[in-house]
Amino acid sequence: MTLYADLTEQQAAAALEEFLEERPAALRHLVLSVGDAVELDHSVRSLEPLWVWVKERLRLGPSGQQPSWSRLGVGSHERLDAGSLQLLDGLISYVVDIVTIAVPEATWEVATDPHPKFLHKNQPMLRAGAWEQVPAWTIGNLGRQVFSDWPPADDRLASIVDFWLFCLAEVANT
Repeated sequence: MTLYADLTEQQAAAALEEFLEERPAALRHLVLSVGDAVELDHSVRSLEPLWVWVKERLRLGPSGQQPSWSRLGVGSHERLDAGSLQLLDGLISYVVDIVTIAVPEATWEVATDPHPKFLHKNQPMLRAGAWEQVPAWTIGNLGRQVFSDWPPADDRLASIVDFWLFCLAEVANT
């Protein structure tokens, strides 16, 4: 399996395009799956009940067809089943929508760094000024942590995104 870190510049650009092309369908899947269980109003406060809802549905098992961020990711964690990966994929899209609604100037790019062991090398990165994040990495790890000895708290996702938005506001004010 080829990982993000091993991609050429052209492959990384293609992987970013694939990731971006997956966003609308992933969000539609999440919205249809959630139904009326959680109000998806694109607010940070909606993330707490949404994360509780998603966490209750995550399962380990054969991952089958994987979204690009999972297929090209680190691959060393216990694997979530296909349905769990779809939910996390939709959650990534929803979080990205929250951030980009709050900060419309945020753009996607391939994460690069001169350090050869850069953790996020070639991954899809959201950037606004000096602020940069790899949402798929953060949310994918939260999903895998559900099955660890230290599962993430119910408010963890909302706290992370709230912190991102705080940092974005700070960057905008400098």
